[in-house]
Amino acid sequence: MTISINYYPSKTKRFSTGLGQDVGSLRSMINILCVFIVNSKIQTEIKESFEWRFIDDDVLKEKLFNKLTTNPVTLTVDDLSAEQKKEPGKPASWRIKSILPAILKGQKPARNQDNTLATDNKGESFKSSMRQWPIRNFIGEAVGLGLLDWDRKTGNVTITTIGKKLANAPHNDDEELTLKETEIFQQTFISYPYAVGFLKALQGTKGLNKFQLGERFGFAGEAGFTSFGEELYINGMIEAYENNDQKLISQIRSNWESTSDKYIRGLANVLKKLNLVNIDAQVIPYTNKQTNEKEEFAIPIYKITGIGRQQLGIALGKSSHSRSTKNVTWDMLATKGNITYIRTVRALILKALSESNKLTSIELADKVNNNRVNKNQVLDGITVSPEEIEDHIAGLNGIGLQIDSDSSKVKKYTLVDRLADFEIPINAKDLPQKDQVQQQQDELRPMLKNVDHRYLQLVELALDSDQNSEYSQFEQLTMELVLKHLDFDGKPLGGSNKPDGIAWDNDGNFIIFDTKAYNKGYSLAGNTDKVKRYIDDVRDRDTSRTSTWWQLVPKSIDVHNLLRFVYVSGNFTGNYMKLLDSLRSWSNAQGGLASVEKLLLTSELYLRNMYSHQELIDSWTDNNVKHDEYFLKIEKQLTIK
Repeated sequence: MTISINYYPSKTKRFSTGLGQDVGSLRSMINILCVFIVNSKIQTEIKESFEWRFIDDDVLKEKLFNKLTTNPVTLTVDDLSAEQKKEPGKPASWRIKSILPAILKGQKPARNQDNTLATDNKGESFKSSMRQWPIRNFIGEAVGLGLLDWDRKTGNVTITTIGKKLANAPHNDDEELTLKETEIFQQTFISYPYAVGFLKALQGTKGLNKFQLGERFGFAGEAGFTSFGEELYINGMIEAYENNDQKLISQIRSNWESTSDKYIRGLANVLKKLNLVNIDAQVIPYTNKQTNEKEEFAIPIYKITGIGRQQLGIALGKSSHSRSTKNVTWDMLATKGNITYIRTVRALILKALSESNKLTSIELADKVNNNRVNKNQVLDGITVSPEEIEDHIAGLNGIGLQIDSDSSKVKKYTLVDRLADFEIPINAKDLPQKDQVQQQQDELRPMLKNVDHRYLQLVELALDSDQNSEYSQFEQLTMELVLKHLDFDGKPLGGSNKPDGIAWDNDGNFIIFDTKAYNKGYSLAGNTDKVKRYIDDVRDRDTSRTSTWWQLVPKSIDVHNLLRFVYVSGNFTGNYMKLLDSLRSWSNAQGGLASVEKLLLTSELYLRNMYSHQELIDSWTDNNVKHDEYFLKIEKQLTIK
């Protein structure tokens, strides 16, 4: 295997390959491959469609015709997916200017610009074309599966040997795959790391729902792979069903999905079609408050099949099977965030491991930091630490690759998989650099020996203002840390007229949590009345109020004297101390402001048995809010041997 570093002095083509959210039809995938077979049935359909649907541009049409009839067929992503610009307030045009819209259908009937139904050359109505975004996802997935090749410099797309094999296999006209198509697809998917990672996560379980999978699958805890919490989702659904709130039920089903959840659902549906996964139902019971009857709803649960276990065995080289070569591209090594830096570092780790066995994280960091291209360091002015290397390796294992470590005191890592050749692009216009989030994560990472590093994602989520919507990933991950690892009882709540979460302990301490994500810091302005209302709710226990979340709080807890409130955010700005002191006085309760950094560091102290619950709570509610007011003290505590 060869992993090459290629330098591009000018801007190159950008295109995401690998995991896609909208790729459900394997028949459509095959049809895309057939575009690259000269004189195929699909090419004939395209040419016929061009005759009456193509825009008034004979030059472009002739250019595409010529490309389709020239072996090997070589097309750009724009040749395949370009679309007419949609006019505001009008239907998408049914006229086409590229190849795949001629054969890939959307969901809605085609309409003219005056919104009347459009008719084809036979006077019959027809479906609109698939839009550019899902078409590009199909192409990216085909590249990730090794069915198509994409050239970064030219943007050209060509078919691979196995892609040609699938395109030339016996076909059905409907969605159902033939036996030969299924066999070839199974072969490609066990070479696709994400599919292998999915099956590995299911192996040895009785089935997992998408939230449980989200904790194991992919680059867990990273932007693009942070799943909504299972408890938060189920609690929200139970509440909606109990109150027969159909609008909220629909909203939760439609909107409570992270990118990771969508990936999981999409990949599971494809693997089901290949008989590798079954989708069953996890039944959740509840009591209908209007009828007082016991009822239930269900969420999907995914189980590996016998064929899935067999194919996974081939992917992992079990029994007498030769381990499948894994198709990796630089573009699939991160989906969100500072992707140029993250993808490059992960690719450099794979390059180092492909060239040498049994490397420690220190040796890997040295190799990654000293890679050169055109006599310059790839990571100029950047230092990747051994701790960061270990986190990236955990993520690479999470997407289905296998990097083993031995049992020695200083772990040595070995790449077990053989990888298909791929390139690491270094673009002069987009050099890998660490951003503010990664710099803060770097500072925290060496100190967090007991806190799972997936919670470093809180640093990024806390700066994302989109996380201020109800039931955000920021609030659920914060509450997961508190309830799952810090020995508090409680509940993640979220939603209107409720705190983001509540927690209590055996000493009777009770905490109300409110999470706030702001890129430039949070000031408390305009929010203190909400927290005061939450405090009044739990103290008054008035059943006539809009929300009765306080019924979850044990009556034995002294919420008048032992109640605390904690705001959690990336950082705080403005007159926050003045507003905090006002809320403390107004509510007659001690409260505080905990930055994500402080939350993580104090959690580490607790998990090292250096802090009690009382010391945790006191730290979260003291007046040391700014970095300089607490960091050096905690750092000193954590460095004591």
